[in-house]
Amino acid sequence: MSLKVYNTLHRKKELFESINEGLVKMYVCGPTVYNYISIGNTRPIVVFDMVRNYLQYLGYRVEYVQNITDIEDKIIKKAQDEKVDFRVITSRYINAYLEDLRNLEVGQLSGMPLATESINEIIQFIERIINNGYGYVVDGSVYFDVARFPDYGKLSGQNIDEMRNTEDDDFSKRNKIDFALWKKAREGEPSWDSPWGKGRPGWHIECSAMSTSLLGRHIDIHGGGMDLIFPHHENEIAQSEAAFPGEGDFVKYWLHNGMIEVKREKMSKSLGLEENWILKNLLKIYSPNVIKMYILTTHYRSPLEFSMEKLEEAAKALEKIVTTLKNIDFLIKHNTYSGEMEEEKESDKRIASKLESYIEDVNNSFRESMDDDFNTAKAIGGIFEFIKDINSIIQKSDFKISPSIKKNLSSASDKVKELGMVLGLNFSKEILKMTEGVEAETKITKDEIENRIKEREVARKAGDYKKADEIRNYLYGKGIILEDRKEGTIWKTVNSKK
Repeated sequence: MSLKVYNTLHRKKELFESINEGLVKMYVCGPTVYNYISIGNTRPIVVFDMVRNYLQYLGYRVEYVQNITDIEDKIIKKAQDEKVDFRVITSRYINAYLEDLRNLEVGQLSGMPLATESINEIIQFIERIINNGYGYVVDGSVYFDVARFPDYGKLSGQNIDEMRNTEDDDFSKRNKIDFALWKKAREGEPSWDSPWGKGRPGWHIECSAMSTSLLGRHIDIHGGGMDLIFPHHENEIAQSEAAFPGEGDFVKYWLHNGMIEVKREKMSKSLGLEENWILKNLLKIYSPNVIKMYILTTHYRSPLEFSMEKLEEAAKALEKIVTTLKNIDFLIKHNTYSGEMEEEKESDKRIASKLESYIEDVNNSFRESMDDDFNTAKAIGGIFEFIKDINSIIQKSDFKISPSIKKNLSSASDKVKELGMVLGLNFSKEILKMTEGVEAETKITKDEIENRIKEREVARKAGDYKKADEIRNYLYGKGIILEDRKEGTIWKTVNSKK
């Protein structure tokens, strides 16, 4: 099995081979910090966290950099509207973004550079472009001369001649399709000194400068949403390859995730949808694993519909996996064999062998799915098939757990948790949530629940079914649901799916 990825640059799936053996350098465009991030902004965070995880699972060391744009027209406008310094705006939303990342429980980045802290690198990069004949200065602003770069459009497939006819009110440029590398300072706007006078960087140049500064001239993967293919990523290619002409492609593999869409008819009917669109608000309702399950059950390149109903579906799907894992844990703790010396039956050995086969199958199907351009939807489908196979064994009325079955059930649980972590899904944490925090949610302690269940077991064995029912009803009134099994009684909270 070998990993294949869809390369936007060549519009096809290609065998993944890193530039340097055992090392992957990855850069993903981060947010422009003028507002809280939405579920739309969240998709690339989750997707490329998964990509990094899987590459590490394959044995690669990954250097993963994501920038923050903290100087841009929208930031300046927000600061002017609020009559504050632009740094007040960026500080507010950078802190909010970092909090969102922590609450979303994604992995650590190798670097998170800010545009305003990379001004020197940006200026040096622009100077290289000018010196190589691809940039020109007009009254304190610097523009990229697109006509000088023959490969312009190779990522997006845009036709330069068609782009010449687009509307543009910047009359200082030589051509309408040229774009700003450095913008001359306007009165009242933030600015920095440069060889061309006071000004600020254009939006596109920062990623070229920062990725080169932190990862080098050639990187393996550059990622972002499909909305960035043009003009942002197209311009990054032009800038980066013009700064170092004749040195080959700036990026080997371009990966782009699809957009999250909201149907207009649903928008008009769904009260509070704009608030629910914001990640920090969604995280008050759903666990990070639910949000990631929602995103990952659709292939990363496909469009994804947003609705609270879709998140509810993800919550229920997650609960199915976690409930099975909790049941496995319960069974392992309630070994029905009298001792290690008891001889196992042939039927037990067959079940253990079947479990072992299921583990091998899910491992292989996971690799096959993920090697096919990170097909998380298919990989999660394989996990559900595995869960279904497990339940077909443990939910039989005559099921008993033997030492070999216990061992393979434990391995099955570990395998699901391991594959979940590769995707970014922490099933173990969801299991703990089923039992932790019960007192706050149900006004009853875990110890009291366990004691009541023991009382009920005594009553049932004594034939006092009236008392047993009273205890069940009492716990249900506290928000606790009981499930009787021959091995004993397990419990969960009414709202355990979230």
